[in-house]
Amino acid sequence: MAHTQQHMHDLVEALVRTGNSFRPWPHSSGTDPFWRAKGDLVCHLEAPIDFAVAKAVPDQPADLAFVEDNDMIFCKLCWTAITGPAHHPETVSGRRR
Repeated sequence: MAHTQQHMHDLVEALVRTGNSFRPWPHSSGTDPFWRAKGDLVCHLEAPIDFAVAKAVPDQPADLAFVEDNDMIFCKLCWTAITGPAHHPETVSGRRR
């Protein structure tokens, strides 16, 4: 794991502690919530993102986009996403392609 992605792991850990879970990549050990999808790292959560919990995690960089209407948190610094089940895959960084 690159140091620049630790803040995303912190977010997933906080969301899992409050009852969410992640879908592991089929070819992994199941312990790392992130896997590569089209060049970016992504973590797919089983339940919708609790944005209040996510925003309360300390020391988050300003490069985070909390895209509530797309059930996604996206980091513009490390190109890593956390998505919930309501995420629309035809969008990138909260914008329609």
